[in-house]
Amino acid sequence: MSTRPWSSWDAPKLMDALPMTLGQEFGAYAQAIARDRWRIYKVEERLRQINLGGTAMGTGSAADRQYGFLVIEKLRRMTEMGLARAEYPIDLTQNNDVFVEVSGLLKALAVNLMKIATDLRLMNSGPGGGLGEIRLKALQAGSTIMPGKVNPVIPKW
Repeated sequence: MSTRPWSSWDAPKLMDALPMTLGQEFGAYAQAIARDRWRIYKVEERLRQINLGGTAMGTGSAADRQYGFLVIEKLRRMTEMGLARAEYPIDLTQNNDVFVEVSGLLKALAVNLMKIATDLRLMNSGPGGGLGEIRLKALQAGSTIMPGKVNPVIPKW
Protein backbone atom coordinates (compact mmCIF):
# COMPACT_ATOMS: atom_id res chain seq x y z
CA MET A 1 0.00 0.00 0.00
CA SER A 2 1.33 3.41 -0.99
CA THR A 3 1.98 6.09 1.61
CA ARG A 4 1.40 8.82 -0.95
CA PRO A 5 -1.38 11.31 -0.06
CA TRP A 6 -3.09 10.81 -3.43
CA SER A 7 -4.46 7.78 -5.22
CA SER A 8 -2.62 6.20 -8.14
CA TRP A 9 -5.29 7.66 -10.42
CA ASP A 10 -4.41 11.21 -9.28
CA ALA A 11 -0.64 10.77 -9.30
CA PRO A 12 -0.06 11.38 -13.05
CA LYS A 13 -1.88 14.72 -12.85
CA LEU A 14 0.42 15.91 -10.07
CA MET A 15 3.69 14.55 -11.46
CA ASP A 16 6.22 17.04 -12.76
CA ALA A 17 6.74 16.67 -16.49
CA LEU A 18 9.90 18.75 -16.23
CA PRO A 19 11.48 20.53 -13.30
CA MET A 20 10.27 24.09 -12.82
CA THR A 21 11.52 26.69 -10.40
CA LEU A 22 9.22 28.70 -8.19
CA GLY A 23 10.47 31.79 -10.03
CA GLN A 24 9.34 30.33 -13.36
CA GLU A 25 5.94 29.55 -11.91
CA PHE A 26 5.49 33.04 -10.48
CA GLY A 27 6.82 34.50 -13.73
CA ALA A 28 3.98 32.75 -15.58
CA TYR A 29 1.48 34.15 -13.06
CA ALA A 30 2.92 37.63 -13.59
CA GLN A 31 2.58 37.28 -17.37
CA ALA A 32 -1.08 36.23 -17.10
CA ILE A 33 -1.93 39.16 -14.81
CA ALA A 34 0.03 41.59 -17.02
CA ARG A 35 -1.98 40.41 -20.06
CA ASP A 36 -5.23 40.89 -18.17
CA ARG A 37 -4.20 44.38 -17.03
CA TRP A 38 -3.28 45.36 -20.60
CA ARG A 39 -6.57 44.09 -22.04
CA ILE A 40 -8.59 45.96 -19.42
CA TYR A 41 -6.51 49.11 -19.96
CA LYS A 42 -7.16 48.99 -23.71
CA VAL A 43 -10.93 48.47 -23.42
CA GLU A 44 -11.12 51.55 -21.20
CA GLU A 45 -10.67 53.65 -24.36
CA ARG A 46 -13.95 52.30 -25.72
CA LEU A 47 -15.72 52.82 -22.40
CA ARG A 48 -14.78 56.51 -22.37
CA GLN A 49 -16.78 57.19 -25.53
CA ILE A 50 -20.22 58.65 -24.90
CA ASN A 51 -23.14 59.19 -27.22
CA LEU A 52 -24.35 62.63 -26.19
CA GLY A 53 -25.68 64.58 -29.09
CA GLY A 54 -28.70 66.45 -27.86
CA THR A 55 -31.37 63.97 -28.90
CA ALA A 56 -32.62 60.61 -27.70
CA MET A 57 -30.66 58.69 -30.35
CA GLY A 58 -27.53 60.79 -30.07
CA THR A 59 -27.68 62.17 -33.62
CA GLY A 60 -27.81 65.80 -32.59
CA SER A 61 -30.28 66.57 -35.38
CA ALA A 62 -32.43 68.75 -33.11
CA ALA A 63 -29.59 70.42 -31.20
CA ASP A 64 -26.83 72.89 -31.89
CA ARG A 65 -23.67 71.06 -33.03
CA GLN A 66 -21.68 72.55 -30.15
CA TYR A 67 -24.10 71.18 -27.53
CA GLY A 68 -22.57 67.69 -27.39
CA PHE A 69 -19.03 69.03 -27.22
CA LEU A 70 -19.90 71.51 -24.45
CA VAL A 71 -21.69 68.86 -22.38
CA ILE A 72 -18.82 66.40 -22.77
CA GLU A 73 -16.30 69.06 -21.75
CA LYS A 74 -18.36 69.87 -18.67
CA LEU A 75 -18.57 66.14 -17.79
CA ARG A 76 -14.80 65.81 -18.22
CA ARG A 77 -14.21 68.57 -15.69
CA MET A 78 -16.81 67.21 -13.25
CA THR A 79 -15.69 63.56 -13.40
CA GLU A 80 -11.99 64.10 -14.15
CA MET A 81 -12.29 61.34 -16.75
CA GLY A 82 -11.06 61.53 -20.34
CA LEU A 83 -14.47 61.26 -21.94
CA ALA A 84 -14.83 61.60 -25.71
CA ARG A 85 -17.71 62.00 -28.14
CA ALA A 86 -18.40 58.80 -30.05
CA GLU A 87 -17.51 58.84 -33.76
CA TYR A 88 -20.94 57.40 -34.50
CA PRO A 89 -23.21 58.02 -31.49
CA ILE A 90 -26.08 55.82 -32.73
CA ASP A 91 -23.72 52.83 -32.50
CA LEU A 92 -23.29 53.38 -28.77
CA THR A 93 -27.01 53.99 -28.35
CA GLN A 94 -28.08 50.65 -29.81
CA ASN A 95 -25.12 48.28 -29.32
CA ASN A 96 -23.78 46.80 -26.09
CA ASP A 97 -20.81 44.81 -27.35
CA VAL A 98 -18.28 46.91 -25.41
CA PHE A 99 -19.96 45.93 -22.14
CA VAL A 100 -19.91 42.27 -23.18
CA GLU A 101 -16.20 42.67 -23.98
CA VAL A 102 -15.52 44.17 -20.53
CA SER A 103 -17.47 41.36 -18.88
CA GLY A 104 -15.39 38.77 -20.73
CA LEU A 105 -12.13 40.48 -19.82
CA LEU A 106 -13.08 40.63 -16.14
CA LYS A 107 -14.07 36.96 -16.29
CA ALA A 108 -10.68 36.09 -17.81
CA LEU A 109 -8.96 37.98 -14.98
CA ALA A 110 -11.10 36.18 -12.38
CA VAL A 111 -10.23 32.78 -13.91
CA ASN A 112 -6.52 33.59 -13.78
CA LEU A 113 -6.76 34.77 -10.15
CA MET A 114 -8.69 31.63 -9.14
CA LYS A 115 -6.10 29.43 -10.87
CA ILE A 116 -3.26 31.19 -9.04
CA ALA A 117 -5.09 30.91 -5.69
CA THR A 118 -5.75 27.20 -6.26
CA ASP A 119 -2.09 26.60 -7.17
CA LEU A 120 -0.93 28.43 -4.04
CA ARG A 121 -3.27 26.41 -1.84
CA LEU A 122 -2.07 23.15 -3.41
CA MET A 123 1.62 24.10 -3.07
CA ASN A 124 0.95 25.04 0.57
CA SER A 125 -0.90 21.81 1.39
CA GLY A 126 0.49 19.56 4.06
CA PRO A 127 2.49 19.00 6.12
CA GLY A 128 1.56 15.33 6.35
CA GLY A 129 -0.64 14.79 3.33
CA GLY A 130 0.21 17.44 0.80
CA LEU A 131 2.90 19.00 -1.32
CA GLY A 132 4.34 21.50 1.16
CA GLU A 133 6.36 23.27 -1.55
CA ILE A 134 5.69 26.70 -0.07
CA ARG A 135 4.48 28.05 3.26
CA LEU A 136 1.74 30.64 3.33
CA LYS A 137 1.27 32.64 6.49
CA ALA A 138 -1.28 31.07 8.84
CA LEU A 139 -3.82 33.78 9.56
CA GLN A 140 -6.94 32.14 10.97
CA ALA A 141 -7.81 29.23 13.25
CA GLY A 142 -9.12 26.46 11.03
CA SER A 143 -11.45 24.06 12.75
CA THR A 144 -13.07 23.15 16.04
CA ILE A 145 -12.86 19.46 15.15
CA MET A 146 -9.17 19.59 14.14
CA PRO A 147 -7.25 21.21 17.01
CA GLY A 148 -4.16 23.09 15.93
CA LYS A 149 -5.21 23.42 12.28
CA VAL A 150 -4.63 26.94 10.96
CA ASN A 151 -5.85 28.17 7.57
CA PRO A 152 -3.88 30.36 5.18
CA VAL A 153 -6.90 32.39 4.10
CA ILE A 154 -5.30 34.87 1.68
CA PRO A 155 -5.66 32.81 -1.56
CA LYS A 156 -9.29 31.80 -0.97
CA TRP A 157 -12.05 33.10 -3.16
